[in-house]
Amino acid sequence: MASARNEPTFGQQELAGWSAKADTYGDYAGKITAQIAEALLDAAGVRAGTLLLDVACGPGYLSGAAVQRGARVTGIDFAPSMVRAAIGSVPSAEFREGNAEALQFEPDSFDALVCGFGLGHFPEPDKALSEAFRVLRRRGRGAFSWWCAPDTHEFFALVLGAVKTHGSLDVPLPPAPPMFRFSDPAECARSLGAVGFEDVHVQEHAPAHEFSSPDDVLDLIYKSSVRTAMVLELQSKEARERIHEAILAGVREYERDGAFRIGWPALVMSGRKPA
Repeated sequence: MASARNEPTFGQQELAGWSAKADTYGDYAGKITAQIAEALLDAAGVRAGTLLLDVACGPGYLSGAAVQRGARVTGIDFAPSMVRAAIGSVPSAEFREGNAEALQFEPDSFDALVCGFGLGHFPEPDKALSEAFRVLRRRGRGAFSWWCAPDTHEFFALVLGAVKTHGSLDVPLPPAPPMFRFSDPAECARSLGAVGFEDVHVQEHAPAHEFSSPDDVLDLIYKSSVRTAMVLELQSKEARERIHEAILAGVREYERDGAFRIGWPALVMSGRKPA
């Protein structure tokens, strides 16, 4: 057995996971995260002529929406396969590989910055917030999104509830920041203020997704998530089968007119760099 020091870190597992799932992300979770694009761009004040940095750009949903507004967009992502997907889908923007916690840009480089559902995937999210603040110009706005907590999030309540009942959340994942740290509006405001942002706003939005079958929920987990998929993959075979059955049964409770509509509420937090 490999020693603990040879085990992959949280960041390494995130990179490997997202690199492997770039081709399927858009068919599943991407249809949900894209619903927040306009709210994030509004919160960052993106308009025609805005020089925008899209951090953790993924396949380029935010970048594409910003280009439609006439913004000049640069996107970065740590997964090369995500960068390739973004280049293919938004050829008028510039994309490159990059680390959100060590941005390769000079201070005061951008009018606005957005980060859609990235903070919970960074090993040191406070570094990412500090870097976002650094590269913004004075009076520039940064906007970030993350999912609401399981007590108000139908998908996470369903999945994590099934794991708690039929398996265990205490699986050997590498040390990582709390998954739902940025699900708390007060923590969002505190974190933005701590790195220097002012005029901080936190708003809840309520995207949802209609699945055509309960099995599509399992496909979403395994084909377009990393940490949640790993929690299931690290269960025993018997526990995982019970968890799958419980998730499928829970999804059926959401059936309306042949579709299964599940809520995915999210917070959009934003702040301005002082003049």
